[in-house]
Amino acid sequence: MEQITSLAFVENSKSTGEVKKSVNILIPIAWYLSSLAATFAVVVLLVVQISNPKLAETERYTIFAAKPLVLGTTAEVVNAADARPAKIDQFFRQHGCPLYGLGHIFVDEADRNNIPFWFVAAIAFQESSCGKLTPEVKGVESFNAWGWGVYGDNVRMFENWEHGVRVVSKYLADQFFSQGVTEPCEIMKVYTPPST
Repeated sequence: MEQITSLAFVENSKSTGEVKKSVNILIPIAWYLSSLAATFAVVVLLVVQISNPKLAETERYTIFAAKPLVLGTTAEVVNAADARPAKIDQFFRQHGCPLYGLGHIFVDEADRNNIPFWFVAAIAFQESSCGKLTPEVKGVESFNAWGWGVYGDNVRMFENWEHGVRVVSKYLADQFFSQGVTEPCEIMKVYTPPST
């Protein structure tokens, strides 16, 4: 039994010696890597400080995202304007469309008829390059940017662009959106059927 115990001790001594050698090799490597990381961190901090000299002058953070309300005082409220008309007008302006400036009409009619605000504008862009290529009847502008009711020699005439937006918005709401048909591809099958 003593021989077995002493043999195990010798084996453990050998592995302990190997571990000590491994540790002796790893210590300088770990020291080098930690020195390199610390140097890199200092360089980054210096670059940030040089590129932003006012960094040290910034105010300290408070614990509140906003100052707490005080009883008996009033709070200011910021009402942001609806950006949807501006988005439509910006798009029309970028493309040189005669419908530019009517973004509010598209949005008002979309809201009134419960349809997406961009839908009628998108049809106008697709059907007439947003009003640039509309049919005329005997030299008279049709104001029909939607290709609505245009087939053969028949051309649906509108009094002006606003009238067209109102009529087409109501039609889309009544015939499609109120019936649960909201996907553009499904609407297109009826709105612009294949030629016969």
